[in-house]
Amino acid sequence: MRLIPCRKIREGMELARDVVTGPPGTAPLLRTGVLLSERYARALPQAGIGSVWIEDELGRDIDVVEPLTPETRAQVHRVTSDALDAARTALERGAGLPESVVASLAEVADALVGDLLEIPDAALTLEDLGTFDAYTHRHSVRVAVLGLLVARRAWSREGWTDYRGRRRYDRFGDRLRKLGIGLLVHDVGKLAVPPEVLNKPARLTDEEMDVMRTHPEAGVELLRAADLSPLTISVIRDHHERPDGTGYPNRLQGRAIHEFARFAAVADVYDAVTSKRVYSGAVQPHVGVRIIREGAGSQFCTDVVRHFRAVVVPYPVGHEVVLPDGRSGVVAAVDPLDPDRPLVRVPQGRGIAEVKVDMTEPPAVLAADPGRRTSLPG
Repeated sequence: MRLIPCRKIREGMELARDVVTGPPGTAPLLRTGVLLSERYARALPQAGIGSVWIEDELGRDIDVVEPLTPETRAQVHRVTSDALDAARTALERGAGLPESVVASLAEVADALVGDLLEIPDAALTLEDLGTFDAYTHRHSVRVAVLGLLVARRAWSREGWTDYRGRRRYDRFGDRLRKLGIGLLVHDVGKLAVPPEVLNKPARLTDEEMDVMRTHPEAGVELLRAADLSPLTISVIRDHHERPDGTGYPNRLQGRAIHEFARFAAVADVYDAVTSKRVYSGAVQPHVGVRIIREGAGSQFCTDVVRHFRAVVVPYPVGHEVVLPDGRSGVVAAVDPLDPDRPLVRVPQGRGIAEVKVDMTEPPAVLAADPGRRTSLPG
């Protein structure tokens, strides 16, 4: 199967995955196997759906891994929704988040970790998490999935360093759970930001930006009564800190920023720039990856970026790409050690060719190795 933007829907295309616009468990708007028509190209974006998975000859047998099982997806949706609602109520009452809500977040973090431990490196696609309802809700879940996968790779290969400076490989699951809780609620403090600032469809003024920058500490205050691990709190408080000292709220530098927050910073920015928001459109995955790459050492921890690049490839499997020679194709496979040279399927005559393409080449230059051809039916 392959992913296409809704504007490219044509008469008779076969839907490869359900289109869901409500919470997990509700009936899909469209079910797998439905034959699409061009009117869906107009109607689906109005329902908040920007792209759909289709099944055709070009995408046949391309396997795209879903990051979460349906059961975990439903649990994540329910618990994170409840947590945001409870945080709003706590904010109105001047109270903290109830411990029962934090306990539920811990359970869902365990479920996330359990699912994500089974996902191979470089198999990540966040597109199927795009149906979580509000932006803050959807963003939190996607950041949690991405941050946990990057941390899993880092800790499984290189371990983690304790407060005595010792390299360790134990308590792996416990650390992932604590990180997961922090990632799920990393932006909870935005509930304290006035809606006219949070949802402003234009660049914020300096005064409005000052208000926005209060959200990490507001989040810590909301969660103070919940007796969270200091590791979890570091995610909420410090995910906007930057190695070069330009971040906020405390302008921390380098290793003064806890590793948990360094994972969160990369996941937060990547998802923010690749998601459609009220004040900006989404960039393509390869642009998001480039933003993270170029920020290594100044905006983001170099070690975290190294592991991020092995988990998040610039040209994900199943996505459409435009080759340097102008042809369009779909990514069939990616080598994590050479992510800028994906294997791409392209129409060729009455068949399909698979070519390995150097996507760093300038336009009109195609560096490709011919692969196998298959015949189209008819």
